[in-house]
Amino acid sequence: MNLEIRRGLPGASAESDIAGEMQLLDDVLSTPERGVLRLWRTSPCLVVTPLLAHRPEFAAAAEASAQRGWPVVVRRTGGGPVPQTSGTLNVSLAYATPREAVPGIDAAFRQFADAMLAALGRCGVMGAVGEIEGSCCPGRYDIAIDSRKIIGIAQRRRQGAKQGQLLSAVLVHAMVWAEGTLDPEIDHLERFLEEAGAPARFRRDVMGTLQEISGVSADALAAALRQSFAGAR
Repeated sequence: MNLEIRRGLPGASAESDIAGEMQLLDDVLSTPERGVLRLWRTSPCLVVTPLLAHRPEFAAAAEASAQRGWPVVVRRTGGGPVPQTSGTLNVSLAYATPREAVPGIDAAFRQFADAMLAALGRCGVMGAVGEIEGSCCPGRYDIAIDSRKIIGIAQRRRQGAKQGQLLSAVLVHAMVWAEGTLDPEIDHLERFLEEAGAPARFRRDVMGTLQEISGVSADALAAALRQSFAGAR
């Protein structure tokens, strides 16, 4: 796949940074001959899904969280609530194919996870795929090091057409807790969820950051990701 690589630093707001991810689907539908790999960061925030945003307590809880320095952003990919920390590296892969050739949801997840594992391997780190119970946003394609989750993966799709050809665009996103620690961030998330009427408690011992566990930096991982995804698909 011909792949354009984009890099992004925190923009005007976490909301605009995260909304920009959805633009990738339109970009690849307009130029299906080229996929996009976006490696980006945003400012610290709490990311939730529309289901939580529909709760009656949500608006007041989100305002209180923002006043504490943790704005709440609603995302359109799946999953549960998570903190985006100052040490989070986001990895977004978008591509479009003819509808009859689009990979299944699990196949797209697996291909993406394999490229993430290959990048970790280039850094001398062995990761494992599988749901990590007790973590934020647990899913079957979590990636962990030594049974501690460092990566969560989500997916979004959109239909389109170009020059009479029906297309499916696929966006697969990984949130990598790359640097720093998670304890204060998880505290903020749990406080917000309590105020939003959806209390939850997470196990700190089953989560961590790449650098904390392995000593590998976000920059080293980003370089490995560019190599791994350039050879994927």
